[in-house]
Amino acid sequence: MQMKSVVGTGDKKAMVLVIMVIVVAFFHFAVPTVPHSSHVLHIILRKLYFLPPVMAGAWFGVRGAFAVTLCVSIFFTIHVFLDWPGNYMEQANQLGELASFWVVGLIPGYLFDRQKKLLLNLAHANEETILALVSALDLRERNTRLHSQRVREYTLVLAERFGVPEQERKALGIGALLHDIGKIAVPDRILLKPSRLSKEDWKEMYRHPAEGFKLLNQIGFLQKPAEIVYAHHERFDGSGYPRGLKGKDIPLGARLFMVADVFDALTSERPYRVPSGYWEAAADIIEKSGEHFDPEVVEVFQQIDPQEWEKIRKRFADREIAAGEPPGR
Repeated sequence: MQMKSVVGTGDKKAMVLVIMVIVVAFFHFAVPTVPHSSHVLHIILRKLYFLPPVMAGAWFGVRGAFAVTLCVSIFFTIHVFLDWPGNYMEQANQLGELASFWVVGLIPGYLFDRQKKLLLNLAHANEETILALVSALDLRERNTRLHSQRVREYTLVLAERFGVPEQERKALGIGALLHDIGKIAVPDRILLKPSRLSKEDWKEMYRHPAEGFKLLNQIGFLQKPAEIVYAHHERFDGSGYPRGLKGKDIPLGARLFMVADVFDALTSERPYRVPSGYWEAAADIIEKSGEHFDPEVVEVFQQIDPQEWEKIRKRFADREIAAGEPPGR
């Protein structure tokens, strides 16, 4: 499978600023100050120097605004030095503009940094809330403990190697964390049943992806993760549930999650079952490529060093499972 190189949004914005500064400077130097009609255009072009510092402040904060304003100031100062006006008022005007570049650049930059900090604090608070909810869900099943956090990390490793853009990986990570949120709707008598589930029990269990989707889809920033929750029990050959999606009709995030989820299920401790080692679990996943799993995702899985998976497993290791605890599903 061929990975796609993705140019970040920040790189594109920086490129826009560089081109804008160069274009404005070029025409500012090229347009003469005489006759009067040309001088009017010359002054208009001079005012366009204000745009890059303001945009840099809004896009990159104080550091970005400082760098762009410095470049603008250098170009502007060179032109002033080469074409210093004899009119005292025009001299004062140009010096005032030079100072104004810094004001209009640094103030938006400061406000951007402040707003960014507030949003990061809010995002952190949201993440802490989600983690608390996930921990409560995992503890409810009693044998999964840190399962959701391990699966998120496994999924994110796969997504990064697959070439998924960073912004999409964030939504994917939340979806992986909340994949079993719909089990809130599953009664404890079924979820914690120590014996095999009956046909009626499985009907209830099969509802949890759709119930999770309905719950998350009502919340704006969780609508993309909701798609992963809805599709996390689909299978590549169309034999999964709840919608029987097949192949690439299954969202990419869900296809990545499937491999991560099964890998964790195979390599984690469960009551009455010895966990598989990496190679045994990998062989099982490879065997089901094209059936349960997307072959392209399985190919990426095989390319990742086993030690990466082991580091994640150790970082989010479950506490010892007490004997006699009922298996989860």
